[in-house]
Parts: sequence; structure tokens; C-alpha cells
Amino acid sequence: MDVRPISLRESLGAVSFVSTGDIIASRFCSDSRRIQPGDVFVALRGSHCDGHLHLDAAIARGAVGVVVERASSRINVPQCVVADSRAAFAKICVDRLGTPQRLMNVVGVTGTNGKTTTTWLLRSILESAGRMTGLLGTLEYFDGRTAQPASLTTPDCEQLALLLSQMARNHVSDCVLEISSHALDQRRCAGVTLNAAAITNITQDHFDYHGDIDRYQAAKSRVASLLRPGCPLFLGLDDAGCRSILDRLKENCHVVTFGLDPTADACVIILNASSRGQTLQLCLKNSTFEIQTPLIGRHNALNALLAAIMAEQAGAKENEIRDGLERVLSVPGRMERIDVGQPFLVFVDYAHTPDGIANCVSTARTLTSGRVILAFGAGGDRDRGKRPLMAQAAGAADAVIVTSDNVRSESPRQIIADIVAGFDSMEHIQTRVDRQQGIREALRLAKPGDVVVIAGRGHEANQQVGERKISFDDRRVTRRLLLELQTQTDGLSEALPSSIPA
Repeated sequence: MDVRPISLRESLGAVSFVSTGDIIASRFCSDSRRIQPGDVFVALRGSHCDGHLHLDAAIARGAVGVVVERASSRINVPQCVVADSRAAFAKICVDRLGTPQRLMNVVGVTGTNGKTTTTWLLRSILESAGRMTGLLGTLEYFDGRTAQPASLTTPDCEQLALLLSQMARNHVSDCVLEISSHALDQRRCAGVTLNAAAITNITQDHFDYHGDIDRYQAAKSRVASLLRPGCPLFLGLDDAGCRSILDRLKENCHVVTFGLDPTADACVIILNASSRGQTLQLCLKNSTFEIQTPLIGRHNALNALLAAIMAEQAGAKENEIRDGLERVLSVPGRMERIDVGQPFLVFVDYAHTPDGIANCVSTARTLTSGRVILAFGAGGDRDRGKRPLMAQAAGAADAVIVTSDNVRSESPRQIIADIVAGFDSMEHIQTRVDRQQGIREALRLAKPGDVVVIAGRGHEANQQVGERKISFDDRRVTRRLLLELQTQTDGLSEALPSSIPA
């Protein structure tokens, strides 16, 4: 890692200084507990802690300067006063590493649902075009050569800068960045300029953090502020949430719409669909052509369209777009098919919002003349307001098992009660506190021709229960239970240990 000294006056532009004309340094830290002699402390405001309350502690540990949003008259080290210390810190992090993002084409995708699949598809297209492509998102951080598990959908600004620097060393030409609403609100990407951005959709999620839909939409719309002048913002025309933010965007924002709606600037037509995939006609700016994709569902048709138009904007050709889309056989935990030869379809999906649940059920409905059976739960310590809304979406299934998700510090029974309150009727609704028992019951109910969807956790390998992380992968558990079902004449055995005591 090549860290270089930077001038805050040159890096941050319109800022002011106290007791100095500039601060030049290479080492910056936002945690007063990790300050080492010679560091510059950056005071960040958070939802639970304000770094401005820890200036004395940072100076006592050897900080030689501070970056603050409000000057302090009681400290005796140079101060750089900025309007937004989070945005300033993000800029500092990339600048001290030589602004590695300037060496590559960086594009960002945000939205409530569809970010992961879209970025996964876009990377595949760019790689089909022969371009070394990095990916930072929910499933992994990939620097062009090696992948590591993702800790956050969007890394914090320090890790983001380091990963971009590693991509530059690996001669990555394109970086596909999945951007969460938290990251936008916390300015994690403020040091990165995008050549294209997209908002897939905006439906209810993360109100525990943002508070309400207005603030959530405001956070999502901030992705436009990361764009280079004149670069496009792709916006989902079919989604009411996306349409509602048009008034938030600056007049000079170059908006390109996409959707199933034929009036969109780019649209997709579903020519045929089955449990094995779908044939799509993509109507892009420069060409119209058909593709075959094993990814099922209306929402995946939109994800494929968005990846295609973003790739076209980046210079990919028609054959490269087709090849890139068609070679993605599945996206981990996104309507991922689990098949051990059972006479009914089983899918595991990450859906954890009302809209996500609705998409799963409606997609499953198109695949069968039989029943749709859904097992799902809701995360603890997260937006409680969406729980009854998830129930309303789930009510379109023929049989529902409400079970536990990542309960964290909450009572699993209370979470289930919050969900159940949203059903109009408890007919065809069951509850199982233990997630494994919930999955088992969903599979036990299935008859030939039915479709079972296990929703909520997707690719996640661990279940968060209190302070513990329990090894629990829905895909692995479902596969084992299906195999047991095949060997049992009277239902599933009790061989697997429970994740949460009933």
C-alpha cells in the first residue's frame, strides 16, 4: 500500500483552518482509541457517537491535527473545519492512496432489491468483453484476482479505498460497486466519482435506520451526486419509488429510464418463461436482440436489462452483452434452485422486504399450476414496520410458514407475532420458531408439481442469534432435508440439530 502525504487544502477544496494555513499528512484515523503519535484525527458524527466529543482523547494519544465540522477553542492543535467530516474522510482515504479510482471505470448500483443480481450480471458482461473487472457487493469483494467474503454491502470508506488501490495494482479496468442506502447516507463513497449509476427500485426497507420513506428515498437519490457531469443515472420506470424521486434530482441530471414499460428509454419483453429460465428481448439504445437466461422472474428480466444498458453505456457490444448474461447460470441465494430429484421445485432466495417477498411468490406462481409454499421470517433489530407488510405480500402464497430469520437481540416469538399481525386470516398459516423446523414443514407440505420458496437469508452461511453466529445455510439445510425426505416414508427425520430452541 503506497500511502502518500496529502494537503487537506488541495484535497478538500473549500475548507477553513484554525491555527494553521494547511494540514499536510499521510496518516488519518477516525477512531480516537486507535490514534498513534503523528496521526490526524477525523471527528465523525454517528447515530450513537460523535467524534467531536473525543478530541481531547485523540490529542492525548498523539494526534497532531484534527478534521472537524465545528471548531473548538479549547484545543491547541491545528484544525481543518469542513461541512461534512464523513465526506471529507472518504475523500482523504482515496487521495492518500493516489486516487486509484481515476484509473478505472467505476459504476454504482443502488436500490432496495436487485442490486446484487444486477452487479453480478454486469461483471459477467464486462468480463465477456475481455475487461478485467472488480466487484464490491453483498456477496463478495473481488479485486480482479481474488475474492473475499463481504462484511458490508458497501465497504467503509477506508476499506473501499484499499480495495480500489488493490484493483489498480491488479490493472482492473472496471469496478462494479453495489451501494447501500446506509453507505450513501454515511458518505462512504463520497471520494469516488461514478461514470454511471442506477437505482433499481425503492420500496420499504431499513426504516429502523432512516426513519421513514422520505429519508430513505433521499438517501437513495444521493447516488446521483457521485456521478461525473453528464454521466447517466439509470432509473427503473416501472417502480413508483423511482418515479417519485425525479423531483429530487437536479435539472442537469442525465436520467435514462428502463423497464417493462415500452415507453422507457430501454425496455425488456419477456417472450417466454419456464422453471428453467426465460427468453428476453432487450431493446437497448443501439440494438435490439434476444437472450436466453436461466434466471427466472419478472424482476430478473429487469435486472438483466439494467446490466445490459449499463454495459452498453460502458462500450460493450451486443454479442458481449448476450454472452455475459447467458453464462450466469445462477446468483448465490437469489431464487437459487435446490434440486436433488424431488418431484417439486424448491428455491432459496434473499427476499427480506415486502417487495422481495411479493416478487418471489409471483415468480413461483408462474412456474406451477399447483401450490406455492413459502417459508420466511424477518430480521431482529431491524425495521419492525415492514413485518406486517411482509405478511401481506406472503398472503398470496397457498401455504405459509412464518419462522425465524437472524433474530439478533430480539425474541423470535415476538418477531413472528409482529409478522402474523399482518395476515388477514390465519388459514394456511403456520409458525415455527426454529428455522430448520420451518423449512422442514414447508418441504413436508409439498406435493408433486408444487413450488417451495425459502426466503430471507439467501446466501448467508450463519444465523445471528443473540451474540452468537450459528452455522446455518438455507441452501445446505434444505438440500439435506430434501435428501432425508427421499429416504423417509413418513416425513422428515430429526437428524439435524435445531438452530433456535422452540
